[in-house]
Amino acid sequence: MKISWRHAFYVGGFLAILSGVMGLVIAGGDLLTRDTIAKNKIEKEQNGLKKVFGENVTFSEATSVPENEILQKYWTVAVNDAEIGRVYSTSAKNAYGTVSLLVGVNKDYSLGNIVVLENSESYAATLEENYLDIYTKSEDKEAAVLAVKCGATEGAKICRNMILAARDHYKGGEGA
Repeated sequence: MKISWRHAFYVGGFLAILSGVMGLVIAGGDLLTRDTIAKNKIEKEQNGLKKVFGENVTFSEATSVPENEILQKYWTVAVNDAEIGRVYSTSAKNAYGTVSLLVGVNKDYSLGNIVVLENSESYAATLEENYLDIYTKSEDKEAAVLAVKCGATEGAKICRNMILAARDHYKGGEGA
């Protein structure tokens, strides 16, 4: 079968137009959902703050942590105007995905509760079941944060690093 140049031109033109239309559809979908996604992310963060220290606390305005790969910002937490700790927004990624946490650190620098904002690790379920849930339920958070052998060790290591970076930042008095 002999292929004519005219036929090849039509097929190529049709595919180019189809690609352009699909690109416009994807761009339009992004424009329509961008604001909703950003709003939902902020709402999830605000709801997560309440889970770290409880409902009967007040939070300061967020303070950004410049030039830090892991820590994005933190809120000072108070009860009756007395500081009881901080909540840090943290995020890190590795070859397996991204994890974002809200990390609570008590005023005595002991580790507090965490809330998972994002977990796109390829072993996300293993990481949550065998590390993050165990950390959350543990009475001895210092020991739990160091127990990184969970079947999703790389994810547990970045979570450990985020939690310890939050505590070390607070302990060092940075941003105070």
